[in-house]
Amino acid sequence: METVYGLRSKELMFIIHSPGGQIEATQSIIEYLRQKFDRITVVVPDAAMSAATLFALASDEVIMGKHSNLGPIDPQFVVTMPYGQVSISAQSILEEFERAKEEVKKDRDSLLVWAPKIQQYPPAILEEARNALELTKKLGREWLVKYMFKGDADAEKKAERIVNYLSDHKELKSHATPISRDKLKELGLKITDLENDQNLQDLILSVYHITRITFQLTTAHKIVENSNGRAFIKLVLAGTPEKKA
Repeated sequence: METVYGLRSKELMFIIHSPGGQIEATQSIIEYLRQKFDRITVVVPDAAMSAATLFALASDEVIMGKHSNLGPIDPQFVVTMPYGQVSISAQSILEEFERAKEEVKKDRDSLLVWAPKIQQYPPAILEEARNALELTKKLGREWLVKYMFKGDADAEKKAERIVNYLSDHKELKSHATPISRDKLKELGLKITDLENDQNLQDLILSVYHITRITFQLTTAHKIVENSNGRAFIKLVLAGTPEKKA
């Protein structure tokens, strides 16, 4: 909110470079920004992954360079296993439980194999995974229909296709899979090439590179800044382990 204060325009150009974060935080930010601005253009100079991709789906238009990528939006769970913590997609959890159920139904002896595997998961993980996947898809569909495809007769069909692809862990294999602008155009997203406007490209990449240098030379961990110079900067104390979203 601090960085939105003082912005008088009803249009927002939002430059984002992020590995992602929490779905609920993204939902809160989008709902706030959409009350303040009539049109939001998201610019991705490098990568907007996971929840940052979901953020892009709530825009009216996404501007990307040849080198820019979005990523899968399948929710991830950090699960503690005997060998340490691992990140597992919600879809993989659901599919593993379903596979266990089917195999045990066919062969009761397979329970000896599946029981130790299933017992590694924390209580209620199945319902949590199902809810997280449903929420992600719901938000993606709603935002695409309401904003990017507003007034489009095929809005719901387009939104369904895009969200189903971006949340399909079986298709994309990894949560870190980069999805190029050409593929996103093929899916039907409204993507504009950053190279179309040389002046804008120079400005965007200057902001991006200066920000990256700031991260490298300081303890800054997160920077949100507006065109008026108002900024929110989160610092990481030296020697403090960085928390991953």
